[in-house]
Amino acid sequence: MHPADTIVYDAAKIAAYQADGRFDYNSRLSAPDYSFLEIIQRWLAQWLNSIFDGETANSVAAWLLIGFFALVVGLVAFFIYKKRPELFLREKRKPLSYEIEEENIYRIDFEQELETALSVGDFRLAVRMLYLQTLRLAADRQWIDWQIYKTPTEYIYELKPAGLKASFRDFTGRFLQVRYGNFRATRELFDAMRRLQDELRKGGDE
Repeated sequence: MHPADTIVYDAAKIAAYQADGRFDYNSRLSAPDYSFLEIIQRWLAQWLNSIFDGETANSVAAWLLIGFFALVVGLVAFFIYKKRPELFLREKRKPLSYEIEEENIYRIDFEQELETALSVGDFRLAVRMLYLQTLRLAADRQWIDWQIYKTPTEYIYELKPAGLKASFRDFTGRFLQVRYGNFRATRELFDAMRRLQDELRKGGDE
């Protein structure tokens, strides 16, 4: 006869052992679930522990990570700005719906358009043509980088040479008053803008 089996399965004790973390050997064998950022921070903290105490090392590591990622974001933003500067400009076309964007300054016969507008007393059209003609002058002399999506204010900031900015700002302001400010275009206003245009033309020749 076989000897009697004296091993007794005690379910209560087994459950107690399973609940005791000291006997959870599997968790010790598995790798901790750290994120990439946490891994870097722990590595920095361990390296800094040789220089600072524990709490200071963790704090310095956290600030170093923040500074590093801020630098990365800044560099990315800088490169995007160099490639696509228009992405960083405030959108000004939607609320005002600049019709000027629809005009290609290289497809307009300005002398003919101005002569026609003045002959019928359409000074509003004459002011617009004079402004576009001045943009063409500035673009031809490489004072501005003309693009169809740009607004008048953008050209004020980028105009070269700097000595002509005051006249160009005054000239542009008069155009905007008529175009979008409900100011009545008159012969006197047109003549004043023509004189400013002459100042810009002569100023660039000096």
